[in-house]
Amino acid sequence: MILNKEQQRAVAKGEPVALNVAGTECVLVRRDIYLRMDPDYDRGPWTVEEMNLLADEANEMISRRESHED
Repeated sequence: MILNKEQQRAVAKGEPVALNVAGTECVLVRRDIYLRMDPDYDRGPWTVEEMNLLADEANEMISRRESHED
């Protein structure tokens, strides 16, 4: 996987990165952050609504970061 500089900086800071992999919306997080997630968290299949909410949140974070880099 090749990330652009902005995505690399986000990953280095521990921030999620929204990606589209062959038409599938995904969110990339560092392994150490993933492993700190609550083990009791429901890891079952996400609903479309949950995925859309997460994608919206990630896009908002990315937009805020881009607006501060100008």
